[in-house]
Amino acid sequence: MKGTKFVASFLGIVLLVAGCSGGTMIDKLVKAREKLVPVERPAKADPKLTLEKAYAMQKELVDRLIKDKKEKVIGYKLSPKTVDGQPVYGYLFESMILPSGVTLKKKNFIDLHLENEVVFVIGGEIDPESIKNPIDLKPHVKFVAPGVELPEIRYKGPIDDVTGLDLVVDNVVASGIIVGEGLPPAQVDADLVKVKMTRDGAVVNEGVATMVEGSPWNALFWLVAELGKKNERLKGGQIVFTGGIAKFMDSDPGDYEASYSGLGNMNFKVE
Repeated sequence: MKGTKFVASFLGIVLLVAGCSGGTMIDKLVKAREKLVPVERPAKADPKLTLEKAYAMQKELVDRLIKDKKEKVIGYKLSPKTVDGQPVYGYLFESMILPSGVTLKKKNFIDLHLENEVVFVIGGEIDPESIKNPIDLKPHVKFVAPGVELPEIRYKGPIDDVTGLDLVVDNVVASGIIVGEGLPPAQVDADLVKVKMTRDGAVVNEGVATMVEGSPWNALFWLVAELGKKNERLKGGQIVFTGGIAKFMDSDPGDYEASYSGLGNMNFKVE
């Protein structure tokens, strides 16, 4: 009898934890994407939330979107210095790809933001064991490209209250990406890429690639090692958004042009 009571109690605790840390929050985040309704932050609901648990919840969300929404993973996105000074990562889906020149309607997002980034297009599967330093990655990258990421904050409350753990749970708030034409690494120094973004002709953002972990290559090196810990690998054709090389921006309405030195220009509109 005691054994039966213990098993029942244990199962109850497991179900409670699953409901609090995964299912309920994941259901809400899936619904947020459908109904454009913001949800409470996971770190607020669970003050004891850890990075390990946050990634477990992220995996549950990603698996759910792949299964129910037929999403297809095409790469990863990084957010530098997010949790205890370390980067975090999320997954990019095929449905997130938008063309240069696209018109973005704010009403289609809960809280849309903009980030300028350096993007790597992977040439072939990368074995983490073979990568000893960032330089070892260069033969594995087919193109360096300009990118604009469209993070969407799906949480209630001030954006300053959103923690790195909250970001991890919601797949690092990935929502949309615009990728420009790329060049082989031998033809452009990713570390020297500078960006200037204008809205209606006025400069609203400027930055340089070394704002990301000192180098986009360092960010990619970290990602390869981190994925290796989970028996995941970057594969040929996948893309990696390495992190913002300028300030994280609100999406004020207007006509935008992002100029990346050595990589050309990208245009889009926000209404």
